[in-house]
Amino acid sequence: MIYLTIEDLPKKIYVGQVFPVTVKITSLKRHVPYTVVLKGGRNVTAINAKEFLHTRPQAIRRMTFWFKAEGGRITLPSFVVRYEDDSKSYRIEGVALTAVRLNPPADFCGILARDMELVNYQASVYDDNSSILALKLHITYGNANDFRLPRAMKQGIDSLEGDINDTTLLYYGVYPADVEHVDFSYFNLSKNRYEKFQVPVLVKRDTVSTQTNLDPQASEFTRFKIAATLFFILLWFILWYRSGKWIYPVLILLAGAYLVTYLIPLKTVCIEKGTTVYLLPTPQSTPFMRLEEQTEAKEMDRRSGYIKIELPNNRIGWIKHENLCTP
Repeated sequence: MIYLTIEDLPKKIYVGQVFPVTVKITSLKRHVPYTVVLKGGRNVTAINAKEFLHTRPQAIRRMTFWFKAEGGRITLPSFVVRYEDDSKSYRIEGVALTAVRLNPPADFCGILARDMELVNYQASVYDDNSSILALKLHITYGNANDFRLPRAMKQGIDSLEGDINDTTLLYYGVYPADVEHVDFSYFNLSKNRYEKFQVPVLVKRDTVSTQTNLDPQASEFTRFKIAATLFFILLWFILWYRSGKWIYPVLILLAGAYLVTYLIPLKTVCIEKGTTVYLLPTPQSTPFMRLEEQTEAKEMDRRSGYIKIELPNNRIGWIKHENLCTP
């Protein structure tokens, strides 16, 4: 009633690699749904097996399963199929494969992928003696969960989005303050070689440099905009005095309202003792620091239950709204 065939296996596999296996299922009961289950296996982990537990009725179907090679001697799990209206099962036994162990360099980050792109990076002060480096990476057909930064004092995944085809990884690492750059490499499966990245860690120790749109009053460009606005207000006032045209007071009012947004001081908020300050306004974000006492800070922005603050020591981060207190 059901015929199972393994159609596609990779010609070469490395330990740690995520690889595909395509199975062709031919069903004689073309209108009856069936279930596909994986059983057994050795030195291999199924990545997307849950996607195929319940399938649509189809006469011929090709399914691509993704596995991660955990060791040198691999046995794929058995593929077991059963119609929903029948207790009998049909199966194809697992195939034995051999995975090659790499001899990686010291700066290997643990990734084997068809491609990996460094999209963006940011560095900031973490504490008095260390800096934090945040990376945004696009990984194509790779083991994104295994990413590690060499020689980091503390590190972890901030967020992981997408699927095996295209994964977006936000990752952080904490390094001593005197580290000027971080080197790491990955194994490119398309080119069959290691490729290296070098990321500078450039941090001004007196301020936090990672987040964009920080204190508007601190920007040189903003100071230029304020000066230019004052110039035009003065010019329009002179032209209004000389011509008496109504358009000039309107322009003066609009420019004045624009100027007020920069001259009004930031609102001060009270933050509870023991509050955790985060690097980003997301549930999986990196803890930036912990406040050991009740603190007053400048409120800079609000987003999705988080508040962006500037602390008295000029550090900037995000806190949860429920961490506010009454001064």
